[in-house]
Amino acid sequence: MVVFKLVGIALIASTAALVLRTYRPDIGMQIGIAAGIVILLFALGEADTIFSFIGSTIDRFGLNSEYLRIMIKVIGIAYLVQFAADICRDAGENAVAGKVELAGRLTILTLSMPVIIAMLDIVVSLVPGGGA
Repeated sequence: MVVFKLVGIALIASTAALVLRTYRPDIGMQIGIAAGIVILLFALGEADTIFSFIGSTIDRFGLNSEYLRIMIKVIGIAYLVQFAADICRDAGENAVAGKVELAGRLTILTLSMPVIIAMLDIVVSLVPGGGA
């Protein structure tokens, strides 16, 4: 089970960083960043299963693949932005973390515009006299 490996890596890295941080604060932070990258790579290994499931769902229900592609990109951006912001916070750069999160939110909003437009078209078509 991958989750047990991830938990083990996180616990070992956290303990090592905690112990080393008292002697060498710079190494403690580097251990945390390295562990985060290793955990992220493990998690990305599971992405193949997710993409396979999404592909079969698109085929099964005849969904518009463009909207699902947008959804996957939005989820990916959210995870990467959170990861980057957490690293910034661990390094003591809270202001930079906030800016990374703001940029991520704006990117997600921009990416979501076609979906928002499609939803508004549906709402307008359902309202009596709408779309006229």
